Amino acid sequence: MSHRSQDMLARAEKKIRSLTLDHYTLALAVVWILVITGSMLWNIHRVQKTTKKMALREAIANFNKDQAFRSWATLHGGVYVPVDQRTPPSPFLSHLPDRDVTTSSGKRLTLMNPAYMLRQIHEDFGELYGVAGHITSLKPLRPENKADEWERAALLSFEKGAKEAWEFTTIDGKPYL
Repeated sequence: MSHRSQDMLARAEKKIRSLTLDHYTLALAVVWILVITGSMLWNIHRVQKTTKKMALREAIANFNKDQAFRSWATLHGGVYVPVDQRTPPSPFLSHLPDRDVTTSSGKRLTLMNPAYMLRQIHEDFGELYGVAGHITSLKPLRPENKADEWERAALLSFEKGAKEAWEFTTIDGKPYL
């Protein structure tokens, strides 16, 4: 074999080794990208699942707090508060003889029942603490307490024995549970 042939053969082998190394490098890069992408997708899935679990636990804790608050107020027969523009006497308690009282110093007080108290708390502090609450019923006394479609379906499911109802959704572009 001539020197020239040997030189060409050496260059061809070098080129083949270079191509093989390029292929291995490319294959390794693709595998690495797939591993990183898979890991990222798995982590996103786990974070979403954990976030949903935490949101549900927080919702249950808030519901339980509301129930405890209502029970406490019920045990005490409601609470008397000063009458003002924000808290006028409840027309739904007008049948009670002591709904409105006046202290010995002349301060006017009105009785707030547990539902009235909880509604006002939800209105006053929902935005502040990021917890929205709403009292509803299939037969509401207050028109503002009328159930929306989702609430109606949930309330009907309770009548059939369901213990809870919840759903992740978006309202006005914000996520809610």
